[in-house]
Amino acid sequence: MHGNITNLSKANMYKISDYLAPCFRSAYPLGLPEEFEFVTVLRMNGSTVTKNWNFWLMQDLNGEEQLAVRLNGESLSLEFTFTTLNKTRETAVFPFLPFLFNSQWHSILLKVNKHSVTLFVDCIMVDSQNTPQRGIVNLDGYTLIGKLKDNPVLAVPFELQSMHIHCDVGRPRTCNDLSAR
Repeated sequence: MHGNITNLSKANMYKISDYLAPCFRSAYPLGLPEEFEFVTVLRMNGSTVTKNWNFWLMQDLNGEEQLAVRLNGESLSLEFTFTTLNKTRETAVFPFLPFLFNSQWHSILLKVNKHSVTLFVDCIMVDSQNTPQRGIVNLDGYTLIGKLKDNPVLAVPFELQSMHIHCDVGRPRTCNDLSAR
């Protein structure tokens, strides 16, 4: 699944969420793969750099968080939250990323393997963390893009150049695959 979306306004956020759910179901009929790469190029606007917000959030039908990529402007960190096989919620926190929280274009690659998650920002590996095995993500729920963590009804302003989910995690990515404007 991939597509390009530019200059997201608050109104467009809802349309994108409606678009993503059917795409995920058709691309991944058995659920999100155990291993995948989340790749995006984005730019935060205005006060978004200081907010704690979900860039990408997948919820079940009851609205419970199953998986999230969160940009926390309060702590200057990127967080990857997921549900484990034991149904507990785990978060891999990549702290102190002040170079990400500004109004510049940035590429983010989050490589999710069976027992680890690795973060690259602007083609530089930031960190790799060991994690418990992820549980299955139910695609019958909701997919939200660009929503506040504590109030997912409210959208945050940001620009999205591209967002991709790759299943071929063994394929080496180059900076050309991730180039920010």
